[in-house]
Amino acid sequence: MFENVISQPAAFLLMDDIRGSRLPPSILFSGPSSSGKLTAALELARSLSCKNADAPWQCECPSCLRHKELVHPDLLIIGSRNCYLEIQASAEAFLRSQTQASRYLFIRAVRKLTLRFHPVLQEGDESRFSKAASLLADIEEALEEFSPRRPIESDSEALKKKVESLKNLAGKLEDDFLPDSIPVSQVRNASSWVRLSPAGKRKILIVENADRMQESARNAFLKVLEEPPENVAFILTTNRRGAILPTILSRVRTYAFVERSIASQHEVISRVFRDVPQEGSTLDAYFNRFLPVSPEQISAAASAFLNGILLDALDEGRRPLPALKESLRSDSAPRMDSDSGAPASILAILNRCKPSIVWTLFLSRIARYMRDALRNDSADAREISCFSRWTVLLRDASDSVNVYNIGAQAAIEKLREEMKAAL
Repeated sequence: MFENVISQPAAFLLMDDIRGSRLPPSILFSGPSSSGKLTAALELARSLSCKNADAPWQCECPSCLRHKELVHPDLLIIGSRNCYLEIQASAEAFLRSQTQASRYLFIRAVRKLTLRFHPVLQEGDESRFSKAASLLADIEEALEEFSPRRPIESDSEALKKKVESLKNLAGKLEDDFLPDSIPVSQVRNASSWVRLSPAGKRKILIVENADRMQESARNAFLKVLEEPPENVAFILTTNRRGAILPTILSRVRTYAFVERSIASQHEVISRVFRDVPQEGSTLDAYFNRFLPVSPEQISAAASAFLNGILLDALDEGRRPLPALKESLRSDSAPRMDSDSGAPASILAILNRCKPSIVWTLFLSRIARYMRDALRNDSADAREISCFSRWTVLLRDASDSVNVYNIGAQAAIEKLREEMKAAL
């Protein structure tokens, strides 16, 4: 039980609560990105359905076998997730080792995406989902080629082509059809689903990135939490516990996931992804190397964005921010034009993949420039106050794309004007 959740004390707490029959029906996994929250949620789902009390990962009961492939009828996942990077990393791991474990890793990475298009979630919104139907059918057909019940393709070139084809199909599904927030229709459909009788011991509903629910979705989900059906487990995950409604928090038990040490993150890279970690690299950095844009390009875009704001302020006769200016000057990132065309340049980068993936990194890089500036002794009270206001604007900008599905272009332009006004 929880053998695949590496270096997380929360896993031991979960095991104790399961063995002591103290696990509540509604729980929240809260912690930073890449801390294993979804892995733990899926392992908890398998454990609660297993016929064996200790639910070892090696168990081959029918329920566990279905959970390992993420095809159990009692499992449903809703919520936004950037699946593309994990699929890429898992594909490489499978091609490197071609073991049963790496095959499951690849299958599960793809199904973490396709489960969000479960037929249950399509009810009442068939017109939108119908556009994805043929793509989903192609993905399921391709997944059959990787079934654990089949021998692994012996021809390495043929195997590589099959993996590449499946990766491309999954990437198109995510880019074209996966929403960045949780719509109320999915919450309502999931609420109806949990009230049906389970095929096994109990139904498990996983709500990933629960903080990205729109207001109407939050209220709809609160209703089902207030009167939870029997034989149902609700598992929520979030990177931002403070962004979840207090009324929802009061009805769940929180298990805190910690940021893993560098050594533990290297263990995940080597054990799970069968790769040699670079010295000092984190899991996030490992996944980000599969992005179609480099970290240097994102840094350059963030630098150009901030330089453009500072130049506009200078043109308007306002005193620039000296500490921030020094932080930008001393950075080794490549340079981009900082004139009024900077937002367009940033858009060109964002549009190379699903915008929300790069958007978060772009905003994080802006925040890092601000933190670097604060470490400079030249930062005065005015600059510190400005950074405080900017921090709020960055959080709102993140929500505008990731929760409210605002287009990247509108979000960039709005953020630029608001940050200029806050100077």
